[in-house]
Amino acid sequence: MLQTVSLSIPHGISSKFRNPYYLLQYADDTMIFSTIKGRAVRSLQLALHLFSRVSGLRINLSKTAFVPFNLQQSSISTIERIFSCGSTSLPLQYLGLPLTINKPDRLAYQRLIDKLDSKLAGWKSGLISRAGSVVFASSVLSTIPIYFMSVFALPAWVVRAINKIRRDFIWGRGTSQRSGLHLINWNKVCLPKTCGGLGISDLKIQNTALLLRWLWRLYDSPNSQWSVLANRLYSKRNGSIPPLAWNLEGSFFWKDLLKLRYFFQISTRTILGNGKATLFWYDNWATNKPVYFLPKTRRPLKPHLTVAAAQHNWHALFPSPLSELLTAHKSLLDETVLSIAQDRLVWKWTSHGHFSVASTYKALITAGKAFFPCCSLWNYKVPPTIRLFLFFLVLDRLSTQEQLHRRNITVPPGCPLYASPILETALHLFFDCPFSARVYLLLGLSCSLPPVIPSGSVRDSVQMSFDKLKGNQFLTTVLATSLHTLWLERNNRIFRGVHRSEEAIADWILTEGSIFHKHCT
Repeated sequence: MLQTVSLSIPHGISSKFRNPYYLLQYADDTMIFSTIKGRAVRSLQLALHLFSRVSGLRINLSKTAFVPFNLQQSSISTIERIFSCGSTSLPLQYLGLPLTINKPDRLAYQRLIDKLDSKLAGWKSGLISRAGSVVFASSVLSTIPIYFMSVFALPAWVVRAINKIRRDFIWGRGTSQRSGLHLINWNKVCLPKTCGGLGISDLKIQNTALLLRWLWRLYDSPNSQWSVLANRLYSKRNGSIPPLAWNLEGSFFWKDLLKLRYFFQISTRTILGNGKATLFWYDNWATNKPVYFLPKTRRPLKPHLTVAAAQHNWHALFPSPLSELLTAHKSLLDETVLSIAQDRLVWKWTSHGHFSVASTYKALITAGKAFFPCCSLWNYKVPPTIRLFLFFLVLDRLSTQEQLHRRNITVPPGCPLYASPILETALHLFFDCPFSARVYLLLGLSCSLPPVIPSGSVRDSVQMSFDKLKGNQFLTTVLATSLHTLWLERNNRIFRGVHRSEEAIADWILTEGSIFHKHCT
């Protein structure tokens, strides 16, 4: 079909290219570019008719439209009559994305937000556990925008709107089953579990990681249609990203990509071959960053200078006294040995050297973040609800009387488990309360659970208690189940008026712990 169309149309998408674009095709969707010069329209009609007769495929005219550019109304009416289809204008939806010359308008982004809202229409966050809400937000609500973000940079207001949908679903705002209190700051929720978060994706960082793939394709797939088009429009040489010092030029899409070029250039490393495809100033070939960032480097002369050209003609390119100011730069060249092989770009954040969105996201989200010492709790052999409970406990974010007072919510003080008048804190409830101590003692007699005692903060107490188990999976499951069961007992006494004895709770913990240890992964 491409050959037929190209022979029928005198000009494709642009006559200034050596090989004009006539047709783009994805599955059964086809986009044809044409002028109306001469017999182009009639020739295209004949080509489509012959294609239908030969292939047996009929064109669905109800789903067909043409987009005129700079045409008079009389010409538009003629084309509509010839092809028996209507005309439309940009922007329009194509393959689920807005096809537009300018940045997508607010309506295009609103469709994305409405799509997330529609996913929640059949769900009630108050009817599923908080752990289930976290899973749904991570696996459904966070994945819907990925297709859109792989092409467009989301405005800040769109990110805020999507975050609000995900945030409210997790915390159950406005439902009678939950308080709606946000127990953890949203920025912390979006951290990886190894950094003390819940692993919900950070949309801004994920958007950046997805868009960086386009820059990588300039090097990795230089013969693809997009790479060839981008190189012809914007690059001074094949596969080169405009240097950091250049002004942003081009379409809105290209400008959004160039905003990421600094991170791209410090995330890549060039394995030198012949040095002919590596920019001396701007590519990362000698140190951990481009030569342009070396001390005392001003705006470089000859920005398109390659490593090969610099090594062979250094003194001619930079005569004294200019050469004396570039001693450090010259020493890098002296230590470099070129070969006949091609230069090769390597992505720093993967072991195999190829770009991946996951590695890029991890590098961005974990930069400057400390390791969370209790991240092993996510591997305990207990249900996800208990793991999430332990996470809140370690961070001291359970809705105890102490935490409620911090939020200006007044409740009468008193320990629900032991009926003492002191203010309830997580440290007291799980480590100082005589009722809890009695439960731990009974468990120690039944399954040799070591003593559970306070040790400074809540986090330190929890961590020390699990460390004493020395990796014993069954005892780890029993202790995790114990902490969660005590919290459930506390809630039952406050909200339902139901009390159980220490012996009944200990028996329940052993029964549940055995089941969890056997069936949970």
